[in-house]
Amino acid sequence: MTTYTATFRTADTWATEDIDADTPEQALQQALQLIDSDASALDWCTYDPCSVPLEEIEIDGPDGAGAVWQSEDLALRLAASSLLDALEAQTNAAQAVIDAWQQGDLAAAVRALGASIAVARAAIGKARS
Repeated sequence: MTTYTATFRTADTWATEDIDADTPEQALQQALQLIDSDASALDWCTYDPCSVPLEEIEIDGPDGAGAVWQSEDLALRLAASSLLDALEAQTNAAQAVIDAWQQGDLAAAVRALGASIAVARAAIGKARS
């Protein structure tokens, strides 16, 4: 068995843990199990707060009203799933246009492509907010 060092990282903290395993892949599986079962058992260390970029400010008022600011990077990460879905839909619609063009039935494929644009624009808007 070999002792591997697993380094766990979040946006503002990190921890290390020695893990005995036969392969790096087995050590990774043990590290994932450790996080799932008892992440608080790790000795988490905080990065220098001046070196970690600010990601979000949330303002809550006494009446429940508030405001939120998010960094461009955080907004993009939060929108990544929607962007991937939109890209996949646009790719499928574009392929349908190409296929329909070759078969001479372009109208239905163009309508599908047009419908996918609204989803793509919504995802882009989410990423830019």
